[in-house]
Amino acid sequence: MKLSAELEKNIQRLDELDSAYYNGEPQLTDAAYDLFKDSVLRELPPNHPRLNKVGHEVSDGWKKRKHIIFMGSQNKASDEKEILKWINDVYAELGVRDGDVEFLMQPKIDGFSLEAVYENGEIEAAVTRGNGLIGEDILDNARMFRQMPNRINLNKLVVARGEGVLYKDQFKEVQAETNDHYKNIRNAAAGISRRLDGGHSKLVRFISYDVNAKVSTESEKINVLNKLGFTTPEVFKISTKDDILKVYQAFKDKKRDELPYEIDGLVLKIDSLELQEQLGIDHNRPNGQIALKFESDQAITTGKKIKVQVGRTGKLTPLAILDPVNIMGSIVSKATLHNFAYIRSMMIGVGSQVTIEKKGDIIPQVVEVITPGEPYENPTACPSCGGGLKDDGVNLWCFNEGCREREVNRILYWVKTLDIKGFSGKFVERLWDMDKIRCASDIYRLTPDDFIGVDGIGEKTIKTFFKALDETKEMYLDTFITALGIPGCSTSTAKVLVEAFKDWDGIKKMEPSQIEALPGFAEKSAIQIVEGLGSILGMAEELLEVINIKEKKQGALTGSSFCVTGSLASYSRKDFKEAVEENGGVFKSSVAAGLTYLVTNDPDSGSAKNRKAEKLGVKIIDEEGFLNLLGEKPEPKEEKKEEKKGNTGVVLEYESLF
Repeated sequence: MKLSAELEKNIQRLDELDSAYYNGEPQLTDAAYDLFKDSVLRELPPNHPRLNKVGHEVSDGWKKRKHIIFMGSQNKASDEKEILKWINDVYAELGVRDGDVEFLMQPKIDGFSLEAVYENGEIEAAVTRGNGLIGEDILDNARMFRQMPNRINLNKLVVARGEGVLYKDQFKEVQAETNDHYKNIRNAAAGISRRLDGGHSKLVRFISYDVNAKVSTESEKINVLNKLGFTTPEVFKISTKDDILKVYQAFKDKKRDELPYEIDGLVLKIDSLELQEQLGIDHNRPNGQIALKFESDQAITTGKKIKVQVGRTGKLTPLAILDPVNIMGSIVSKATLHNFAYIRSMMIGVGSQVTIEKKGDIIPQVVEVITPGEPYENPTACPSCGGGLKDDGVNLWCFNEGCREREVNRILYWVKTLDIKGFSGKFVERLWDMDKIRCASDIYRLTPDDFIGVDGIGEKTIKTFFKALDETKEMYLDTFITALGIPGCSTSTAKVLVEAFKDWDGIKKMEPSQIEALPGFAEKSAIQIVEGLGSILGMAEELLEVINIKEKKQGALTGSSFCVTGSLASYSRKDFKEAVEENGGVFKSSVAAGLTYLVTNDPDSGSAKNRKAEKLGVKIIDEEGFLNLLGEKPEPKEEKKEEKKGNTGVVLEYESLF
């Protein structure tokens, strides 16, 4: 079968990336490398020799050594659907039902593969994966690894396999000493292991999961390794599909973050070696084992064009228009490119093959370029108003008064911050194009007559608009400052500024040196706030002609600030914040110097917030204590009756996860 020119090109690119990856000098992040590799291998016909390739050809610098047993790889599953398919295929091949076969599950440690060889009780080789047949013998460095026994109490040939890994704390230590030299924790472990001077080798650990013992199960191998003095990963014996998915979900949601090392998934193995042998090996991958990768928040796609948007501050932001791709159930067709310096440094252009990432509610972004596209030329005029641009070396700026996109986004920022119902982006643009508004204050000057004859806007809609507007004609000063959209001025920053400078006159007269003197402000942010305020001062003064600033209430909590952690019986987080502010107090979202009270449902808890509060001398009170400060009598607590529990069945060996 003849391969397409594009696929041949991608195979060649994969070979380059393979060599860089396994030599500790990756050109892509691990996630991007895995995505690209999987996408290429999926396109290959079943008999293509590239499917049999494992690892990479060894480089110069270390003595070469042949593996005693071929060091293969594993098939992968990336979501629950693929996991269940693999299990069902295994059941069908073995002719068994769910619950008939025992599996072993363990973390898939994000390190580098290593084979430790012992003769007569002494370690005499430590061989990296290499190409699966031949690797590099890094024995001199491996002798220094933590948890790598230099001697074992067995005078036979022992071959232990595992992962060389850096713990998270050690990775931070290495990065601090090397000025963030390494891209990621796996790259650091692999790079350190191959250093000819042995530098930092004492920080690497060896965690073993396989041994050439004559046993009948994977779990017996773990027992043998422990008796020989090796460190092994935690393992779980499981026999049903539901329980496999429970463990997978537990690690995916929380458990992996609690481990001292990074993992990129789990390994699922049939415990019986006889059954594994019965299933055989295809393309150097055992059919009785599979790597359960966590669902990726990244994907590979191609950039179709670069669109430029103008923000409320006048900054131009480039946006990649992409071939649509599915990431964790969402179709993504756009991704931010941050700024024009980012485009230059990443060599992004039309036709680039890129990795995009989407995390939670964060705007998707291009994080890697696998193959560059056509060179991109920066715009020379504003795409909205056609006016000139200012180039500061990183960003392009439009400072032209009346720029439609810039001014519309200023108005939208005000509307969204105050949550004015009914004023969507399209509606604001429509009002602009009808010549009804040119700035945020104009929306308060609108009258019902302005909407007469406008398609799609009826009497009920008009009432909704004006009711929403009326609700925002009075606000606290910190809310006003936040809604102005001053660069560098968040909600919490606005509260700090109001506390320090008291009123609008004081805010207008702020100097950078005065802001810098406040806790948590640097010179750069202080200058940004003052200059940002100056750029929208006219807009602010016009707004103050149509809205009123109301005074903060004085009350039982005046002069005190509060932070909450955990759940409270009487308040949601939002209600708690409102109760504090309605009674003259200040709500803080985090524990910091100057906080008066931390309110928690468990004052004796060892949580991070409690520990920090104790260290800073912040008073820790429970909900009852908070209600006492308000002068309210706590509701009497009802005694909960213990429910009798019936037989819960067999206690599973992984129950400690939940």
